[in-house]
Amino acid sequence: MTIELPSETQDAMRELILLVCLHDRDAAQHCWTAFRHALAQAGPGCEGHQLLWPLSEAAGTAGAGFYVEWNDAAALVRSVQELAARAGLRVDWGVADPHAPAFLAAHGVPALMTIAQASLRAAGHVLWCWDTQADAFAGWLVRSGDEARLAGVAARLQLMIDPADETC
Repeated sequence: MTIELPSETQDAMRELILLVCLHDRDAAQHCWTAFRHALAQAGPGCEGHQLLWPLSEAAGTAGAGFYVEWNDAAALVRSVQELAARAGLRVDWGVADPHAPAFLAAHGVPALMTIAQASLRAAGHVLWCWDTQADAFAGWLVRSGDEARLAGVAARLQLMIDPADETC
């Protein structure tokens, strides 16, 4: 089943996807296609904040987003490193091996998002998260210069999103 969003919602979602894909038009087109498929699976009534579920699925397939359980520190480190690498960045976790069991045991997902955010902001990017209303964290990376634009698109779509260091 194809779900047709109002044209202004489609335009805002396309803009959001372009930001999430770091202005890579090919990746954004792939993500848009995956979003439309995920939206069709979600069914009628998917609007406002609920649009983040199909977006999260689509961003994941395009390598532009992350979704981790609230207690999976290793998955967060891995996911954020992949997002950063896609942008040509390296996250400074403050340790030689962020996958070391002792480091992961000492930091929960919220603390790790704060550490990553400091490093990414210094490199001109911002990690954003959305409220999954579940025991999980999800989000994406955008350029720092796109923060105001992202916030505007989120407001138009009625999405509850925040910079990752403000999520917790």
